[in-house]
Amino acid sequence: MIEFSPLIERLQGTALQPWAELLPDQLEQTFRQRPHGDLSRWRECIMQLPLLPADHTELNAGRIMVHSRQPPEDRVRRRIETLLRQLHPWRKGPYDLHGIHIDAEWRSDWKWNRLASHIAPLADRTVLDVGCGNGYHCWRMAGSGAKLVIGIDPSQLFLAQFLAVQRYLGAHWPVYLLPLGIEALPANLEGFDTVFSMGVLYHRRSPL
Repeated sequence: MIEFSPLIERLQGTALQPWAELLPDQLEQTFRQRPHGDLSRWRECIMQLPLLPADHTELNAGRIMVHSRQPPEDRVRRRIETLLRQLHPWRKGPYDLHGIHIDAEWRSDWKWNRLASHIAPLADRTVLDVGCGNGYHCWRMAGSGAKLVIGIDPSQLFLAQFLAVQRYLGAHWPVYLLPLGIEALPANLEGFDTVFSMGVLYHRRSPL
């Protein structure tokens, strides 16, 4: 089972606690009622990714990056690349994980560059990203100073990609991804300072 307790614990005593109390059941139902047939294989790929020190990370540049002072050996890099390819297609990006460049299908950095100067500063804010994909923009929001970023997207492949990136960036960042849709949010939940919904409406039967 994928571990979500760090986020649930973090939400205790906050305005988001009502949602935190619902999350265990929501997540249990998600994986019980509509488990993706490849989820176990994706999880195994993530667990096999060689661990490397994150000596330098960059969340506030076009290509989200993590490097070690000592570059990995070629055989290790090839192993990482082979495993990351098991998580294709990478829709959102780009990423640079220890010299392995993931040029995603959608240039999410271009979208972020277009909106960054038009939003309120994210420093010390609690942020929700609806339809976050694999979490590229969530990392950019953390890089802009957000104190907590929660992304929601029902795709379990995107969750697997997020966990692969998190394995290298580290779990200490205040960034979380939940495999849930917008319907999972309780009504009148007033716990977020900023909410993003980018590239979602055209996936819905009704924009309302």
